[in-house]
Amino acid sequence: MNVRIGTTVLLALFWLMTAAGQAVGLEGDVVYTFGEVLVHRNPEVVIAEIGMPVGEGDVIETTGDAMVVISLVNGAEIKLRENTTLALDSLGADVSVRLTSGSVFSRVNRHMVSGFSVKTETAVMGVRGTEFFVAYGRKIDRYRDVWVCVNTGSVEVQLLDTQDTLIVEQGKGINILGGTNLTSPQRYPWTRKLNWNMDPGAGDVQDRTDLEQAYSDLLDQDYD
Repeated sequence: MNVRIGTTVLLALFWLMTAAGQAVGLEGDVVYTFGEVLVHRNPEVVIAEIGMPVGEGDVIETTGDAMVVISLVNGAEIKLRENTTLALDSLGADVSVRLTSGSVFSRVNRHMVSGFSVKTETAVMGVRGTEFFVAYGRKIDRYRDVWVCVNTGSVEVQLLDTQDTLIVEQGKGINILGGTNLTSPQRYPWTRKLNWNMDPGAGDVQDRTDLEQAYSDLLDQDYD
C-alpha cells in the first residue's frame, strides 16, 4: 500500500513538473527597457520591467522614444523600437507575433525554434533561423508600406491576399508597396545603419535609424 501511494505521489509530481515546464516554455522575459513600455494583458495594462515574464496573448506597446528587448525561452529574441505595438500570438515550438504598428527586430535560433513568423495586416514573414527587421513605412491608399530587411539567413515573404511569395536573402531588403505589392530584393544603403544588437552587455541596443531615409534609396517610385 505504501509503495503504491509512493508511486502515485511520484507520478503526480512528475506530471506537475512536466506541466510547469510546458507553461514556462510558453513564456518570455523582458530583458531591457527604455522609456515607457506597456504590456496589455486583458483586462489589465501594466508597465514592463526588467525580469517581467510575458506570455501568449500579451500585447507589447512602446510609447514615445521607448524601446524593449524580450528574450523568449524557445530561442528567439525580439526588439521593439519606439511607437510599436506587437501581439504575442503564439510562443510554442512555432512562434508567431503580429505587428500592428512600428517596427521590430527578430533573432531566431534555428536549433530551438521550429518556425518563426512576423505578421502584418497584409503579409507574413517566415523563417527557421535568421535575423531580420520588419517596419511599417508610409501609407499609400488603404495600407502602409512594409519594409523587410535581412541581416543573416533568409526570410520568406508572403502576401496574404494573393499568396505571392519571394525569398529575401542575407544583406538585402524589400519594400512591400502599400503592403500589397512585392518589390525585388535589393541592398539598400540605409539598412547598414540599423542597430541589430539585443544584448545590453555588449553595447548600445538603441536603434535610431530614420526610416524616412529608406525612401531616398528608392528609384522610380511615385509617392504622393
